[in-house]
Amino acid sequence: MIEHQHLREIDVSIYQTAKNGNWCSGDGYLTLRTDDFVLTAVADGLGSGEEAMHASSTVMKVIEENSEKDLLTLMDLCNNEMFGTRGVVLTILKFHFHERMIEYCNVGNIACVLYRSPGKVVRPLPSRGFLSGRKKKFFIQQFAYEKDMLFLLHSDGFKLLPVHHTLFSGVERPQEVLQKVLLMMDNPDDDTTVLVGKIN
Repeated sequence: MIEHQHLREIDVSIYQTAKNGNWCSGDGYLTLRTDDFVLTAVADGLGSGEEAMHASSTVMKVIEENSEKDLLTLMDLCNNEMFGTRGVVLTILKFHFHERMIEYCNVGNIACVLYRSPGKVVRPLPSRGFLSGRKKKFFIQQFAYEKDMLFLLHSDGFKLLPVHHTLFSGVERPQEVLQKVLLMMDNPDDDTTVLVGKIN
C-alpha cells in the first residue's frame, strides 16, 4: 500500500506492507495536522500478525486522541496502554511550524533520518527498549525546522543503506523519493513501513 498526503506545510508519502504470509501488518503509522503543528508517528508491534497489529493500532489511537499533549506525556500514555500487550517500538516527530522547531521522541528501532541542507544528514539518537507498560523514562530531542528539509521514518523491515541517502539530496517530492527507494528495495521479509516527508 502506498499513500500520499498533503498537510499544507508538509507533504508525506508512506509505503506499508505485511510480512509474507500475513494478512495484516504489525506496523502502524499516523500523520495529522493542527493549526500549530504536524505530527508523524510510526510504531512496530513486537512480533507480527494480529497481536502486533493490535498493539501498534492502540498506540496510534492514543496519539491521535491526545496529539495536543507534549511528547513526554504522549509517550507515557502510549506506554500505559501497552500493559498486557505484545508492546511496541515507536518514534514520534512533531513539526511546530510557527516556532520553526522539530521535536523527536523515540523508544526502540523505528529509525529516523533528517536531510537538511545538501549533504547534511542528521540521525536523532534512539532510546533502547520498547513500550510494555513498565515505567520508562523518555527524552525529547529538538532540531531546527528548515524549508525543503526531507525526513525519513522506517520500521526494521526496511534496511537503510548508504546509497539510499543519495536519493534525498535533490528537491524531489516525497512520492518521487519513495518510488526511487522502493525500486532499490528487496522484497521485505518482515512488516515494513517507510515514511518520507518534506517541509514545504
